[in-house]
Amino acid sequence: MALSATINLLTASLVVAISGGLRVYVAFLLSGKNVNISIPLVMILIVYSTYTLDRTINCAEDEINRTEESNANKFFPYFLLCICLLCAILILIQNRIFPLIALFPIIMGFMYTKGFKIGDFSIKLKKGRGIKNFFVAFTWALTIIFLIYPADNLSLFLIFILFFIKSFINTVIFDFKDIKGDSRAGLKTIPVYFGELKAKLLLHLIQSSFHIVLIVLAIFGLIKFELFILFYSWIGGIIYILLYANSKKTIFRGIVVHGEWAHMLIFRSLVI
Repeated sequence: MALSATINLLTASLVVAISGGLRVYVAFLLSGKNVNISIPLVMILIVYSTYTLDRTINCAEDEINRTEESNANKFFPYFLLCICLLCAILILIQNRIFPLIALFPIIMGFMYTKGFKIGDFSIKLKKGRGIKNFFVAFTWALTIIFLIYPADNLSLFLIFILFFIKSFINTVIFDFKDIKGDSRAGLKTIPVYFGELKAKLLLHLIQSSFHIVLIVLAIFGLIKFELFILFYSWIGGIIYILLYANSKKTIFRGIVVHGEWAHMLIFRSLVI
């Protein structure tokens, strides 16, 4: 039982980690820079470490939402995430990128899960009504910008907003499946606070409005983003919001939502 729980804990973040690496790859394409393949690898290691840490540190709602990991041996996840972080730092040093970038998501992740307290002052980012989604999205969008810097300022800004919105939407979609545990723990996530229908409409509004703006800018030549990536991101977002912005349990949610960048790049290689 403990072995199965440990394996589940160690492998649970693999899909989202690979998705993080592919996001950096796409960010390189949007910025017009040559892809340095070691940088997406760094992102995979950082994302895996951050999400494995989040799953390893238990909190009230996780005990309800993730009962299959309750008996996991915590030594192996901690050991593995330390190895991943060390490898990420060494690769960043080799590429002459500030190595402490690798620790930024880990610090934000710890503050998200456990919070930070000095005397009477305390802060915890795992709050409701979109606060936690904002900080998660901000963390990953800013990390992507750190990793692809330098580039054109306008491109960097729009890439930041794009991945901020995509990450925000993805985190809200995964909040839908945790409505039961979050409600019991008193955590008012966006699906809990607005209800499933209104929350889904909000995601469609955010996703479509920004993509339409980017597509118009690209069509008129004001930005040099690939139209294929923009259209695929827009349509793909519409589809997985329609399919997975609900509380139904399905194994395909993570594959489709986080796998967006994988099939985007596959179709791109066939079309372009």
